[in-house]
Formats: sequence, C-alpha cells, structure tokens
Amino acid sequence: MEEKILNSLMLTSRRLFSWVTKFKRKRHLFYELRNIDEEYYVGIRGFRGVGKTVLMLQLAREFPKSVYFSADSTLLKPFSIYEVVKKLADIGFKNIFIDEIHKKPEWTADIKTLYDEHEVRIFFSGSSSIDLAHSSADLSRRVVLKELPPASFREYLNIKKDTDIPRYSFREILEKKFELTQKYMDYYRYFNEYMTYGGVLYPQKGFYDALENSLRKVIIEDLSALRSINIKYETDAFKLLYILAKSPPFEVNYSTIAKRLEISKNMAIRLVHDLTRAGVILPVLPCSKKGVDVKKEPKIYLTIPIRMFFAKKGVEINKGAMREEFFVNHVKRIFEICYLKGKRGEKTPDFLVENTVIEVGGESKKRYQNPDYIAVDGLTPERSKIPLFLFGFIY
Repeated sequence: MEEKILNSLMLTSRRLFSWVTKFKRKRHLFYELRNIDEEYYVGIRGFRGVGKTVLMLQLAREFPKSVYFSADSTLLKPFSIYEVVKKLADIGFKNIFIDEIHKKPEWTADIKTLYDEHEVRIFFSGSSSIDLAHSSADLSRRVVLKELPPASFREYLNIKKDTDIPRYSFREILEKKFELTQKYMDYYRYFNEYMTYGGVLYPQKGFYDALENSLRKVIIEDLSALRSINIKYETDAFKLLYILAKSPPFEVNYSTIAKRLEISKNMAIRLVHDLTRAGVILPVLPCSKKGVDVKKEPKIYLTIPIRMFFAKKGVEINKGAMREEFFVNHVKRIFEICYLKGKRGEKTPDFLVENTVIEVGGESKKRYQNPDYIAVDGLTPERSKIPLFLFGFIY
C-alpha cells in the first residue's frame, strides 16, 4: 500500500473523529458495545440510515490508538481488508473500525485470520443486515454481532430535539404511567412527526428520497445475498410493501399475499422471510393457546417510517395499524411479543408481552376485550389505560 494512500486514510479518519463530536447524543447500543469483552471482535448490522457510521465513530473515540475507514473507499479498492489492517497494525494502531465491510469480497476469511493473529481488535459494520448475518455465521466464536434498530421515539427526541430522556423498562411504564405522563407530556406533540420522519436519521429535507433509495438498495442489493434477484422478485417485494402499507395487519396473510402477487404460498412465505431478515418488516406470531388451533400466520408490520413513505405516495393509511406499528416497533426490539388469537368470531385483545395482555387503540377504546392494559392515543392515563407514546421510551 502506497504511503500517500495510507496518509489519506489516516487524515480522513482524524477529520471524521472531529466531525462526529457535533453529535452529542448516543444511541442506546453505544453503551453496550463500549463494554463488550475485549476477547471479541464486534459487528454492527442494521437498516440503512439508522446511524451505524456515527455510532462507529463515537465508539472509535472511546478507544486508544483507533482508526476508522470505510471498506467501499475507492482508494482501498485494490487492497483486501487483511492488507489494510496489517499495514495499520504495523504503524501502531490497535483498534480498527471498518464501515461497509460487506463491500469487500472474502472479508470473513480476512477477519478470521486477523482474529487468530491477535495484533488488533476490530469493530465493523455494514448496511446489508442480511449479508452480515449470513456471512458472519462462520465467525460466531470470534465476533459479537449486534443489531442497531431504527431510532426509538426516545432516541429521536434526544437526537433531534436535544432532550435527555432515559430508558424505562416495560414494567416501569406500566407502574409509573401517571408520573411519566406528567413528566413527558410536552413531547407528545412530536408523536406524529416521529411516525413521519422517525426510525432512520436522515435530514427532513430529502427524507423520502433517501428512504426510497435505501429501500431499493435493500431489495436489489441486500436480498441478493440470499438468492438470485430477478425483475419479478424485485417488483413483488415492492408490491408486498405497498399491500402492507394500505392494509390493517390482520388482513394480510400468506394466502392473500400469494393471491395478490400471483405467486405460490411458499414463495409468499419466502418473500416475507427475506424482507424480515432485511429489517424492512416485523412479523408477530400468534401466541400458543391450549385448546385453540393456532396456525403460524403472522401479523405483519412495517418498520417505521415505511408506512408513511407510502402515505406520501397517496396510500390511505389505517390509523389503527399505525398505533399497533408504533407499539410493535418498540416492544419487539427488546421483548418477546405475540398476538392473541381466539376461536373464529371471538374478539380478543391484541398482544401478550411479559405475561401482560395489551390492547392498542384510540382514546375512546373500552375494556370489553378485557386486557390488562390499553395503550391509547392521547395523554389521559387511567387505571388500565396508558398513553401509547410512553412505550417509545423502552430503548
């Protein structure tokens, strides 16, 4: 590697270390990754635009003798990950932060070799959640792989509005609903803004152009790590997102997907599975229930703010689906969640979380389905009602 290329890499790294200081707030995963056992390399995967690069740079500033580079840099195109890291190790760097690592062929073999040589410690990330999860399976003894989920409502407020809201556990939200509502009610006015521009951290100007570009890259590039992608598969993936965006979750199942897309049911299941691994959709399976034949048909939710992306294109959005989507997007990232499914024609509440039955609804929602709690719009906590926005503080 030529000295001028190495110098350029180091200067870019130093400039980015300075640039990232303007981001005062940190994602919840920062504190966990900072304290992971030094024995392991660390991999970070997540949907495009959730903040992986900023997280990597913030982490790099915490460790001595650190350097950062992006594997898709044109300057580094002739060199393997192994060659670049060895050169950096030779001049004294001990902690190497590599972004977009999936762009380099044979990166897993290089990481294995570098780990075995024990000269440096490596943190890496990639925009392709599928490729990272798929390729890093061989690195399980060497790498701790973590997912950076879309920014929560709490993180959105902390980053975009310069607030300092701490995390609250599921139990704290249930038990302290009155105190928390009083303390944070002023932030409820940002709920719709979050549903429109939250999750990913693009600037509002050009937000949906950037999101559309990300979705196209996920479908065209990332899914190709699993299987060959043709024009029909690409079209079907976008059509499925459109169908999900305009439908309540309970109206979409494998059979309706197969019918609407004119594909087999097995292909519908595969498409849902692929988009789930890509981080675009969130399926919630039914709860097991004694005496009830529970088929494994999931309720399917979109990652925030994909539903609003389609709303901007003229799709009429179901408000009930939006409420449930907010709840699922937060709770499912941390806890096991399933939806309650009764006998045919039987009305049941929505979800079971931590042995607690939760119904999600509007402010006027009643307890006729007999849940333990109702997560509702608005700011009026009652004995069994909890303002929905508080569940955005779980992570």
